[in-house]
Amino acid sequence: MSQYVAEAKEVIASQKFVQLTANFCPDCVYANAVWQKFGVLDKVLQFEIGGFDKETQLKYRDAFAQVAGVRNLPTIFVDGKVWGTESELHKYETNGTLQTELQKIGLI
Repeated sequence: MSQYVAEAKEVIASQKFVQLTANFCPDCVYANAVWQKFGVLDKVLQFEIGGFDKETQLKYRDAFAQVAGVRNLPTIFVDGKVWGTESELHKYETNGTLQTELQKIGLI
């Protein structure tokens, strides 16, 4: 098992709410704006890969894909499982159910 896969497993299991993210990613910025809007940004562990070189970023994304089946930025994990990406946040926001969905997972 590569160090990246081991680290991905450890990160996903380390907290209830985890986000694979990159500072250059507009969808990640959007997700973080949602967390800020609801006052929960500090509850979501940000696993930031944006500061790494491109090769390392790809290794982390591939490791998360191997562990969780998803390599999107952002990927949001709840209780060690993929909850979704910014697509789910947009969908819930558009449907007017975002607050309810965040309450269901215990984030708010």
